[in-house]
Amino acid sequence: MSSSAHARKVVVFGAFAVALLPLVLGGCATTGINRGQLNIITTDEEVKMGKEMSVEVAKQYDVYDNAAITAYVQGVGNKVVQHCDRRDIDYHFAVIKKDEINAFALPGGYIYVYTGLMKDIDDESQLAAVIAHEVGHVTARHSTERLTALYGYQFLVSLILGENPNGYAKLVTDMVSTGGFLRYSRANEYEADELGANYLYATGYDPKGMIELMGKLKKMETSEPSQLEVWLATHPPTGERLSKIETEIAGFPKLASPVRNAAGYAAIKAKLPK
Repeated sequence: MSSSAHARKVVVFGAFAVALLPLVLGGCATTGINRGQLNIITTDEEVKMGKEMSVEVAKQYDVYDNAAITAYVQGVGNKVVQHCDRRDIDYHFAVIKKDEINAFALPGGYIYVYTGLMKDIDDESQLAAVIAHEVGHVTARHSTERLTALYGYQFLVSLILGENPNGYAKLVTDMVSTGGFLRYSRANEYEADELGANYLYATGYDPKGMIELMGKLKKMETSEPSQLEVWLATHPPTGERLSKIETEIAGFPKLASPVRNAAGYAAIKAKLPK
């Protein structure tokens, strides 16, 4: 190769690298959240992935078919996402019929809450705390970040382009084996807690609902550890999370009329499977 040709190749590659860098390090393009993290999946690609994975979730999980409960959870979720940092996508909320303390988010705004968790919380503010945490994962694009790290960009591109018809089934099967989690990093979980607390407060819910939720989980670590086996394996220590959340919420101005809606939640809770 001549020196001039080599120089041209270096210049072209350098220009490509400079053009790619904002995509690689841009984080969530609409908010700046998670800026600097490796994530080169576009929003459109992420939404497509989430939609395809939600189809597989419906095959591999028992998605609870109760219109009243689903509408209630979707309604709470809709309130929260109106105050989140990422409103360029549609959010979808569903309930999984399983007696387990769990919730998870797919790429592109598909969020699931387990009936087991819903049975153990006391009011709407605590449910909103669960949802706000999962919305935090979506706004920070943690799922595509983790999927890129776990499976590689080429694997994800093959899914998006339709070149790997069994790929989405594999992703969801892997999620089932870990209780629906992508094994986010501690930093991811702490960020989702911080974002979730802020979304909860901005929506008008009593932010103490998140503190109470974490208090319940911390208590269950010793009283009912089997209920939290998957949760504990995929999350940072609850005590550490609780401490950080308390510190975050302590800085919020007091709400005039923080929403709890215990009565409304009790009516929905009564409809949950026994």
